[in-house]
Amino acid sequence: MEVDDGSNHSWADLPEELLEMIRKRLDSRIDVYRFRAVCTSWRSSISLFYKQSPRVPLKLPKPIRAHAYLSQVTICRVELVDDSEDSSSSSSMAWLTKVEESTYGDIQLLVPVSNRQLRTNSPGMMPNMLNLLHFRLVEITKACSLKLASGSPLGINKVVLLPSYTNRNTNEYGVLAIFHEGKLGYWRFDEEKWKFIDETNFHYDDIIVYRGQAYVVDSLGTVYWIDSSLNLIQYSPPLYGCGSQKSLVESDGDFYVVDRFFDGERRSWNDELHSDVAYPFRYLPICQAKTVSIKVYKLDEEWGTWVNISSLGDKVFVLGNECSFSVSAKDFSGREGNCIYFIDPLDASRQGELSGRDARVCDLSSGRISKVANFPGHSCMLWPPPNFYC
Repeated sequence: MEVDDGSNHSWADLPEELLEMIRKRLDSRIDVYRFRAVCTSWRSSISLFYKQSPRVPLKLPKPIRAHAYLSQVTICRVELVDDSEDSSSSSSMAWLTKVEESTYGDIQLLVPVSNRQLRTNSPGMMPNMLNLLHFRLVEITKACSLKLASGSPLGINKVVLLPSYTNRNTNEYGVLAIFHEGKLGYWRFDEEKWKFIDETNFHYDDIIVYRGQAYVVDSLGTVYWIDSSLNLIQYSPPLYGCGSQKSLVESDGDFYVVDRFFDGERRSWNDELHSDVAYPFRYLPICQAKTVSIKVYKLDEEWGTWVNISSLGDKVFVLGNECSFSVSAKDFSGREGNCIYFIDPLDASRQGELSGRDARVCDLSSGRISKVANFPGHSCMLWPPPNFYC
């Protein structure tokens, strides 16, 4: 590859001191991969493991009792690199992916609403290889992933790192988790058991780190923030909505609750939490409900009230299993905003098998809910263009 400066110099001839300046400014593993993709000499000048995030092995205490690991995932927009002045072609070939690092130093591209791996199928490319000279990965948000060797731990819906425990000393890592169905727990990695927060309440739906602080929402739509002593401090009034499942989403600095209404009852395993017997994974009750309607509320922090939102405008909300997030439809040319992507409880037991086509979308303008494949204006955001498959 030659440097386009009117000379015949190549990138491989760049002085070592300039390479060192570039290396010091690589902020993420994705930057490292793009750096290594430039040429052979650049690839040999930096380790594949540079900027690698810690992948922490764990032995989960009861009620889960299993060997697992904690790792970081990054939600990204994948777009075609287009050096022309007209950038519309790059945004027209863009989709969402979840990037997860493996213990071998490579990265995996996953469906953002599940844990199914994306596989490339482009002419001249090996399966599972993505040429980062042709495609750009733009970071949207980061999240925490807790998995068993064979997949996601049954019995835990979601985990986040407690903001005050984020250094590399594993004995000071701490996680907040929402157990199936609704128990809030905390575990520090040097402790022998989980500490359950608010032992009388089995109705917490979602947890999020917002502005560096952990927040949790219960089934009534009341949001609490969690202080350093693990106390719950009420942050919002209740919604008094009768929805079945509430999700927290941050968008452009604002706080939202997405309230999904199911056609079936949620179940819980309260009794197993206090049992001295290891949790019986094979008997985990699965909720077979399907989403029939969705309401969205925005928190007016000045007045401390919830505002019912009828339109998200250009925004798209994605309710993922590790995190929920917001993106702008204009970054995905040809896609439509004012919608919400999610996986139904009916399908959640197949997380590792679900492709982007299995996700569901709610078009807030019409209220219609269906699989993404049935919405032409939405169908390409969660999976790659035709020369890929998932």
